[in-house]
Order: sequence, then structure tokens, then C-alpha cells
Amino acid sequence: MRILLLLVVLAVVGCVALPLSALVLDGTDTGEDLVAPVQVLVTAAVGAALGHLVLDRSRTGRRRALVGAGVGVLGAAVGLVVFFLLLNGLHGA
Repeated sequence: MRILLLLVVLAVVGCVALPLSALVLDGTDTGEDLVAPVQVLVTAAVGAALGHLVLDRSRTGRRRALVGAGVGVLGAAVGLVVFFLLLNGLHGA
């Protein structure tokens, strides 16, 4: 149940991190190329922190953080797909 909660929360974080990173980095010379990598890094870092706190204590802290970071990267991918579908629809660009 905890991993499902982590998946849902990190999918929401992935959807929110994309426009926030675009808000901060868009308009600068090199910032436009860094929007997606920053979104992935932020979501993975939040995932590592939440994974360390939420996941089962029988695993080591390092293992919980790595699982959380992996789920965070998955959440970032969900965020990218959601925004692509919202902006372009099902037929794509």
C-alpha cells in the first residue's frame, strides 16, 4: 500500500515539477535545454526523500532511497507524458 501511495504522490510531483522548472529556467540562454533534466532530478530527489521516509523499515535506508528515486524518475516520465498529451492531444505534434 505504501508503494502505491508513493507512486501516486510522485506522479503528481512529476506533473508539477515540469511547469515549475520551465517557469524558472525558460527564457535564459541555456535554461531551455535544462527544463526536462531538472524536472527529472527534482522528482528523483523528492522520491528518494519520500522513499526513505515512507517505505518499509525492514529494508536499509539506502535501498529505500534508491527505490524512491527510481519511482521518482517514473513519476517524471508520467509528468512528461501528461503534459505532452495536454498540449498536443492524442494525435501528437
